Amino acid sequence: MVRMGSRFGVALSVLFCVCTARAQTLVAPGVWFLLGDASKGYSNTTVIEMSDYLIVVDANYPGRAKELIALMPTLSKKPVRYVFDTHAHGDHSYGNSTWTRAGATTMAFAGVAKEMDRWEPKRWQTAVAKREDVRATGESDVERPRKIITGDKLVLKDKTREVDLLFLGWGHTPGDGYVWLPKERVLATGDAAVNGPRNKLWDASIENWPTVLDKALALKPVHVLPGHGEADGVEILVGQQRFLKDLFVAVNREAAAGKRPAEMHIELPREDANWVPKDLSGDIEACYTEVQAHAPAGSVPHEWK
Repeated sequence: MVRMGSRFGVALSVLFCVCTARAQTLVAPGVWFLLGDASKGYSNTTVIEMSDYLIVVDANYPGRAKELIALMPTLSKKPVRYVFDTHAHGDHSYGNSTWTRAGATTMAFAGVAKEMDRWEPKRWQTAVAKREDVRATGESDVERPRKIITGDKLVLKDKTREVDLLFLGWGHTPGDGYVWLPKERVLATGDAAVNGPRNKLWDASIENWPTVLDKALALKPVHVLPGHGEADGVEILVGQQRFLKDLFVAVNREAAAGKRPAEMHIELPREDANWVPKDLSGDIEACYTEVQAHAPAGSVPHEWK
């Protein structure tokens, strides 16, 4: 005879195993995809095991960085040597100082540091007012990446594998970095491609972004690990690209008819549904800004919303 308490305990154990399986995926030997907790604003994380060390993709917020540092020994006994910020947004970079204190070297493409210099510490201070984990750092600004990558590519290679850090152009932000594992055909995209309505377009070059995604598609990845949402295949790149194209064309058409964002009624094709937020107004405003300025939305002075 099984008591209710035992049944409840078994149910909780099964639920925990299911949640853990969803939150942590072994994509290839020594390559893990860790799903972020969206309720806490956390981004996803990719962990790559090299011969003697680990690479972590995205520093995340400080609270998640602490969780990840505690989690690393359960994945591998090797130390985290590098933490690569795919872009400058807080949910991908505000944990920088947490990682460097733990002995890692943070790195990013030059455009990431330039974006930080442009927008910080204002965005950091906004986060301090809203987030306990940022406030608890006691810092007044985001720590810049310790290693700045110049050019469009940096290769990290040893007897275990090759990891290519790639800058393919201004899409989500001017400094977007991709992580490409050519042998395993794994691509980590940061927010240059997400799975679901989880992106903001204000720092983007919206018209150019699909062209950048063409370069990502040309790599022919088998596994696409997004900055937010579940991992999948090239469907993530294709869907993100199609949504951006359709949105930009629709807003451009409405703007040409003399309509301002508040007057626009944008209906996108059903195929875009996975990437369409409940409130599309912010994306419409960003597109309209780019159309009117004849320049990337992110190059125009704006408030982060």
